[in-house]
Amino acid sequence: MGIKAVLFDLDGTLLNRDESVKFFIESQYERLGMTLNHSKRKLCVSFHSTR
Repeated sequence: MGIKAVLFDLDGTLLNRDESVKFFIESQYERLGMTLNHSKRKLCVSFHSTR
């Protein structure tokens, strides 16, 4: 079965992209734990927030 439709959310009506990316970053820190200890968690989140 092929693709029937494609949705583009260019104005953020369907998905709050900023909150989604922030949630993704935080969940990756929780999931990967010590593997990411060289990266600053707040720096990653605040960098995304300023874009």
